[in-house]
Amino acid sequence: MDNSIPLNTFPRLKLPKKPRQLRQTWLKDVGFHEAPHYLERLGLNELEDFLEVAADRIDYVKFTTPQVLYSPHEWLNKKIRLYKKYDVTPFLDHTYFKFAYKKNCVEHAIEHGKTLGFDSMEFMNTGGEVSEKQWSNWRKLATKVSIKFMYEHHPLKNWKHGSPDIPSTSEEILKTADPFLNDGADFVILDHEEFELQNDNAKKVFDKIINNLGLEKLCFEVTSPREGLKQWHKDLSAYIKLFGSDCNVCNIMPSQILQVEPLRDENLLRQF
Repeated sequence: MDNSIPLNTFPRLKLPKKPRQLRQTWLKDVGFHEAPHYLERLGLNELEDFLEVAADRIDYVKFTTPQVLYSPHEWLNKKIRLYKKYDVTPFLDHTYFKFAYKKNCVEHAIEHGKTLGFDSMEFMNTGGEVSEKQWSNWRKLATKVSIKFMYEHHPLKNWKHGSPDIPSTSEEILKTADPFLNDGADFVILDHEEFELQNDNAKKVFDKIINNLGLEKLCFEVTSPREGLKQWHKDLSAYIKLFGSDCNVCNIMPSQILQVEPLRDENLLRQF
């Protein structure tokens, strides 16, 4: 039997081993809460099968808030443990924090998230509505109960309805992110709407953020299917073109996961 390696073979994935600082891909998991925008359920049976195929490509997974609030806790905990079995870090979406704020139960939400088994959660900018003292207390509580956190920067309209639809400057993003980073935030996530609002200024604005924080501290969000079936591909292609194939990307749906690396590496087979 000839065990020599042939000179001409199909190109293979060139992913760094986990844990990795760059070239991360973060999944979005909607569970069974698909209506009205999603068609990609992930129950326990589908998930185990899916992770056997794709786990090496996935670093973090965001659980949508309806799934967290209204799924049986035992079932949810099984799902979280399954992700961790495959070395994928589960975290809570910014809407979890936003809804908790609306219901005046942020402290409970932080502690409850940890009790469920989540390793991290997203905070977001509030346009100054939340005082820095209050933010500091919430970040300290997260650290106390051992749940990590990230800062996601959105256009202000995503917090306060009716706010002007204008992009942020790099200075504004860095200023609001700074206290979170100083208190231990693992990442700054740049919302896809912020990127889209920048238009031709996106590279200039985001390059300043990269130069200040380092590419490994950032994660670029793509559009979800609720806002356009093909916009995710446009966003992802733009991120790779502007910021390199090693940039971290998030909000990737299960059906999109296997298409991320072919977009990063032109030697791989692309389906479109």
